[in-house]
Amino acid sequence: MSENNSIILTKNLVLTFQKPVSNEDFVNKIREFANNVILYLKNNGCDHVGHIKFISTTNGEDYLQLSVLDMEEKPKINGILKKTFEKIKLTLNVIVFGIKKEDINQKITEEIESLEKYFNVT
Repeated sequence: MSENNSIILTKNLVLTFQKPVSNEDFVNKIREFANNVILYLKNNGCDHVGHIKFISTTNGEDYLQLSVLDMEEKPKINGILKKTFEKIKLTLNVIVFGIKKEDINQKITEEIESLEKYFNVT
């Protein structure tokens, strides 16, 4: 794959919130995160998205996956999280083509910081 200028990036996070977060609010912010990344990729020369996946769980029993397989389609969501939670594990996996790893890594980092700021993560 490296001959095709592919970038593979994985981030694992554990977010602990100061007050309970609703699954609806969390899903909306993850969807916004994905949309911001897609817009960035479109505007910065990305040739193709292999996938962008957010996999979230609060306690190992619930599960939510947000997937992007095409920059022209809306993110798809599978699964469900508890109604409210104070801690969540999030794995982000990105495979894209035609963009520098440093650039997409910086954008992902910015979006993570924005997410943490929005939820006032401790």
